[in-house]
Amino acid sequence: MHTKYIYSFVKYIFLLLVAITVLVPLIYVLITSFTPLDEIGKRVFIPDHFSLRNYRVVLFDTPFVRYIGNTLFVGIVATAGNLLTSSLAAFGFARVRFPGRNLIFMVFVATMIIPGEVLIVPMYMLMGKLGWVDSYNALIIPALASAFNIFFLRQFFLGLPQELEDAAYIDGCGRFRAFWNIMLPLIKAPLMTLGLLTFFATWDSFLWPLTVINSVQKQMIQVAISLLNTETFTDVGAQFSNVVLSSLPIIIFFLLFQKYYLAGITAGSVKG
Repeated sequence: MHTKYIYSFVKYIFLLLVAITVLVPLIYVLITSFTPLDEIGKRVFIPDHFSLRNYRVVLFDTPFVRYIGNTLFVGIVATAGNLLTSSLAAFGFARVRFPGRNLIFMVFVATMIIPGEVLIVPMYMLMGKLGWVDSYNALIIPALASAFNIFFLRQFFLGLPQELEDAAYIDGCGRFRAFWNIMLPLIKAPLMTLGLLTFFATWDSFLWPLTVINSVQKQMIQVAISLLNTETFTDVGAQFSNVVLSSLPIIIFFLLFQKYYLAGITAGSVKG
C-alpha cells in the first residue's frame, strides 16, 4: 500500500515539474509582451508597470492582419489539399491491388527519413523553373503530399471491414463513390487529427517561406516576426507581442477541434 502511495506521489511530482517546465516560458512570453521596452531584461517576470505599446506596434505599424490572412489562406488550402491527396493515396495503397504496390509504398515511407532542410535547394530550383518563386504556389503545392499522412491513413483503411466496400460495389457504387461516401466518413477522427497537425505545421513553417517568398506582403506570420529586426535595432517587446497574437488562432483551432484530435490519437493507439 505504501509503495502505491509513493508511486502516485512521485508520478504527480514529475507531472508537476513537466507542467512548470512547459508553462513558465509561456507565462514569461505573455508578461514580457506587456512590458515596456526599456524594462525588458531588468526583471525576471513582473515589470514595474505594464504597457500596450508592443501590441500597438504590431497591430498598427506592421501589416499584421495581412500576415495572418496569408498564413490562414495557405494553411487552410494546403491542409484541405493534403487531406484529399493523402486519403486518396492511402485508400489506393490499402484497397487497390496493382503491380509494385508494396514497393511504391515502401519508397513513400522511406522518404520520411529525409530531413526537410536537405530538400530546400532542389525545391527552390524547381520553383524557379516553374516560375513559382515569390508565389503562394510555392507554399501550397509542395505541401499537398505527405508520406506520413499517407502511411497514417493507410493503416486505418486497412482496419475497415472489406464487407463495407463490397456492399457498396454490389449497390452500384464505383470505386471513387465507395471511397467518398462509405470509407472516408469512417475515418473522420484520424482525418481531423491529421488536419490539425498539417495546419499547425504550415502555420509554424519558417525556413521554406523565408527562402521562397521575397515580397513582404506575401509573407507568412512566423517570418514576419523576424522582420521586426533591423540592422541597428531589435524590438524585443514587439516580437513577444507578435508571438502571443500569432498563437491565438492556433489555440482557437485546437479548442474547436480537440475532441476529434484526441479521438484520432486514441484510435491510432489501438490499431496495430
